Amino acid sequence: MLKKGELSTAFKVYFEDAERCLGANAYWCLLHVTVCLPDVCAALQSRDGKASGVRYEKWCNKYFSQPCLVGSERYEIRCKVLHQGRARTAKQPRYSGFAFGHRDSAGRVDHLRVDGRTLHVDVGELYSETRQAIRQWILALESRLKSAQATNTARNLSLLVRVSKQQVPVSARGGTLSYSIISKTT
Repeated sequence: MLKKGELSTAFKVYFEDAERCLGANAYWCLLHVTVCLPDVCAALQSRDGKASGVRYEKWCNKYFSQPCLVGSERYEIRCKVLHQGRARTAKQPRYSGFAFGHRDSAGRVDHLRVDGRTLHVDVGELYSETRQAIRQWILALESRLKSAQATNTARNLSLLVRVSKQQVPVSARGGTLSYSIISKTT
C-alpha cells in the first residue's frame, strides 16, 4: 500500500536536480527533465507500469489547468524535444512550433504567449507548473490510498530509479572514492 510522503520522497531527486538546473541557468536540461515527469507519473499509476502517449496526455489533462497548452500539445513538446531536439511541429492544429525561453535579467517572463502559430513557453514557469501538477497528483493519490491508481503506484514505485551515495574502495591508491549511483531499488 502507498504510504503518505513516499511519493514526495521518491520525486525529491527530480526536484532537486531541476532546482540545480534553474540555479545554473541550464534551461535546456531543465526542459528535458520537465517534459519527462508526466511520463513517470502516468507510468507509475498504470497497471503495467509503462508509459504511453495516451497516458501522458490524460495525466496532463487531469493535472494541468492551462487551456492554451493541453495534454496532446504537451506530449508533442515532449516528443519533439526529447527525441528530435526540435521545437517545430506539424501535428498540432493550434501551434506550428514552440519558442522556449527563460526569465530575462530584469525578471520578465514570456510564458504562454501566442505569436502567429508559435507558443512562447518559459521553461522555468513550465517546470513550476509541472511541479505543482505532480503535487496535486500526489495529494490525490494520498487521499485515496485504496484506489487502483494508488495501488498501482505503490507496486510500480519499487521499480523507480533511485540515487544513492556510495563509497567505493580505490585499490591502486588506497582510500575510497565517493560518488552517486543511479540504480533501481531492490
